[in-house]
Amino acid sequence: MSMRSTLWVVAAVVGGGLLGCGEQPRYYRVAIESSRLAEVPSSCYRSGSVPEDNDKTNNVVQVGQWIIWDGVEGQKYLQVGAISYPLGDASVTITEGDAIVSTEADKPTFTIERVQTNPNSTVRATYTFDSLGETAQGTISLSYVCSGSAACAPNCEASVPFVGRRLEAEPMLVVSNTANN
Repeated sequence: MSMRSTLWVVAAVVGGGLLGCGEQPRYYRVAIESSRLAEVPSSCYRSGSVPEDNDKTNNVVQVGQWIIWDGVEGQKYLQVGAISYPLGDASVTITEGDAIVSTEADKPTFTIERVQTNPNSTVRATYTFDSLGETAQGTISLSYVCSGSAACAPNCEASVPFVGRRLEAEPMLVVSNTANN
């Protein structure tokens, strides 16, 4: 193969990689203002009133590292890991750390839902990105809905804002030769 042919092959591979797949994956360091969850309405508590809590911390955010990558047909994937947010007497806890598939193409939106029995409840977290580039900004909408049991906490919903900055990182893929991976 001539040097000219080799250069064309290299240019085609690089060009195809840049045009076809974009930058993959993108890592973000995210600050989540979860302290706002202490301000949910009194209807989120069994007692019907917000408990008196003298132990409050101000000016602190929850920090996470999220990964976003593009899929096929306009879909995106978001990996946030396990989540646990207090929501009055309830909580939105989802321990599976797999990726969430986007549900909206124009404004990246990712919804994860967990349906539980005993009591019959549904917890949901929806991540909506208002901007996603070198910085990320948006909201996490949380909800807890339960029915038919005295063990239920009151239904509640709340939103918290997040902001993030893209990290410069080179992903490293480790492949092993076992059936478990």
